Amino acid sequence: MLIQRARELAAAATTIGPRMLPCRCGAPRHVHRGRKRSGGHAPTACGRYRRDLADLLRERAQAGTGRSLGQDLAEYDRTRRRSRRAPRPKGHWSIGASDTTSCRRAIWYRENPPPGYTPAPTDRRAATAGILIHDSVAARRRVLYPWRLYEQRVTLPGLDRPSRYDEYDPITGILYDFKTAGDWQWSQVGEKGPAEEVWDQAQLYALALVLAGELVREVRIIYFERKSGADEEFARPYDENAARRALARLTAIATALDLGTELPRDRPGPSNDPICRRYCPARIHCWNMQEAASAGRSPESYTLIGDRADIEWALADYDRHRAAKSDADKQQSIAKTLLQGVPYGTYGEYEYVRTGGRLKDPEPDLTARVRQLEAFWDNPPGERPSLDELDYPTKRVQTAGRDEVRRVRAAKRGSKSA
Repeated sequence: MLIQRARELAAAATTIGPRMLPCRCGAPRHVHRGRKRSGGHAPTACGRYRRDLADLLRERAQAGTGRSLGQDLAEYDRTRRRSRRAPRPKGHWSIGASDTTSCRRAIWYRENPPPGYTPAPTDRRAATAGILIHDSVAARRRVLYPWRLYEQRVTLPGLDRPSRYDEYDPITGILYDFKTAGDWQWSQVGEKGPAEEVWDQAQLYALALVLAGELVREVRIIYFERKSGADEEFARPYDENAARRALARLTAIATALDLGTELPRDRPGPSNDPICRRYCPARIHCWNMQEAASAGRSPESYTLIGDRADIEWALADYDRHRAAKSDADKQQSIAKTLLQGVPYGTYGEYEYVRTGGRLKDPEPDLTARVRQLEAFWDNPPGERPSLDELDYPTKRVQTAGRDEVRRVRAAKRGSKSA
């Protein structure tokens, strides 16, 4: 009935003139008595104006036709984002287990922002896609394993913000933590496995369960690649010592915030780190990006290099890495010579493969352009098109394949790398 009524209102709506916004009694808002009444219109039967639910449904349906999927996914985050955050009172910091993977300076800006600080907009598309994948995985596993516990809140001593683990099996004592990964992170996980900070986060969830009287024998981290849908699982025994070390680091951050101490940066900066460049809301203020651009310097140089001593240190550091890179290139060249003629295949933890060439991006084709112009001038003057109408020819060059040495993905190397 409600949908049919909404259809009728949509069919009767006009593109010009005032909106009727009918009441549930059927009368338009502008003739309704009470607070919404205006002019000398006759009063209606009902005592107060209440918007017709069918008209609300029609309005939302029509508004939804012009929205993109990306806008819908970002709606929750955008409506709840605060442009400015007030400093928290001392001793009430929003620090939880997930902050093991966060930069300490970013935590400082989040918890105790300086005067005039405004968080920069961040690219939330990948995070939103990860949340949707996570929710879908959790919904399916709830059906398969109904005895397991999902998305439960746990508390840790010394931390004000409760943490929330992904999945816990009370029978086997296994804690599961799900992660989604893009191209770069999937490559890093394949090379090195989960970072120690990620393991610390999972161990903290396990510690919270143990302190609550639950049994935890093992923690598992499952990575899910957003592009291909591939997944890889890593497992470690529950390590209470590692969990307590991670907890001590987080409580030390809270203590530093209590003392008003400015926390250090843990990332190299926007020129070399995608987190600092795109995802951290404190990046503009933290790295003085606007001032650095005006001065013609990199954000890292403008922020960290202040006097001659700093410049001397940076030069020495650059020279040290240059020498190390030169030595590494020489040793790599020697090893490459040793591998010439070796059959391609897998050898222990390494793969020796021949990669196929790839097509480069289109580039101007000068030879084809000359032929095009020759054909242009061969035509009689009256049959020649305008030069502006001639598309400049392009070509795509196929690169040659090359020999590569790769490590077998960490998930396949066994517990030694996991």
